[in-house]
Amino acid sequence: MDYTIMAMRNAVSTLALAGLLAGGALLTAPAAQASGYTYIGMYPSAAACESAGKAYVTSGQAVTYFCDTAPNTARLSVLFY
Repeated sequence: MDYTIMAMRNAVSTLALAGLLAGGALLTAPAAQASGYTYIGMYPSAAACESAGKAYVTSGQAVTYFCDTAPNTARLSVLFY
């Protein structure tokens, strides 16, 4: 029983570390900002990022959007009018 709990803790810790590293890599990626895009925020998946980006464009707040994606997170940047 104790071995199972330790294995589960190790697995959760490994996944959390991978998520933090992927998120950190996206936060430091300057590609979108260099081309005039404005950073909006981080999302838990590419689908959530796409949905939020489409909402900005559909509502007329932005011309277009860009999602930098990693396996466990996505970063939304938009190009405002």
